[in-house]
Amino acid sequence: MGLVESMGFHPEVRMTDVDYLLSIRSEDVSRLAGLIEERGMKVFTHGPFFGLDVASLDRKISDYSFHSIIRGLEVSRSLGAEVMVIHTGYLPQYSRGGRRHWFRNFRRKMTQIAEEAGRIGIKLALENTWDDRPEVILHMLEMLPDNSAWVCLDTGHMNAFSRYPVRRWWSVLGKSVIALHLHDNDGLSDDHLVPGCGTFDFQALVDEVVGSGSVPLLDFEVDFEGALQARSHIDGLFRKHGY
Repeated sequence: MGLVESMGFHPEVRMTDVDYLLSIRSEDVSRLAGLIEERGMKVFTHGPFFGLDVASLDRKISDYSFHSIIRGLEVSRSLGAEVMVIHTGYLPQYSRGGRRHWFRNFRRKMTQIAEEAGRIGIKLALENTWDDRPEVILHMLEMLPDNSAWVCLDTGHMNAFSRYPVRRWWSVLGKSVIALHLHDNDGLSDDHLVPGCGTFDFQALVDEVVGSGSVPLLDFEVDFEGALQARSHIDGLFRKHGY
């Protein structure tokens, strides 16, 4: 926490260990929240995702995923977070029939999750992961109640798992983007490189963000060693627009 503060950043709390998340004591969460508050920091959370799929055709997996994400929302609220990002679990390899079943289950489970997020004051952001095109995320948003979910665009996932350019993603989803996960890769593997060290077109992304008139939450998903370099690169792109 001290290192994050000394570098001038705010923390992202990633809930990667679902078993720990489900068993963590409320006093431990409160202690972490106290440390964050003492330092005057804001926290941004990444909900649990490893192995989860709320729309799985296996009810046990679906129910476990649902309860894990609900627990993530509870912890996010306790930490004072305003936004929690989640992976959708969607896979473009599904058959047409498989997609129909998956989206049916997604609507049922995610509507409940989105409503709970709204009830406790957390903005839920759907992150593109293996999604090959932005229309998939848009379809998910349209299945949920109005203004109950937003989007976190992940640059590395966009670069590795989609062949559509930044402008296509932004034109479809830009109005719903509340956060950006910023990292780079070679277009083949999700390596979480420092922005500018791979092939993603960050200049095009910054151009679109500036053109929208509103800068979303910027989250550098890189190692500590590369965080300052990442910020310097992105700041330089914004300065071209006078920011």
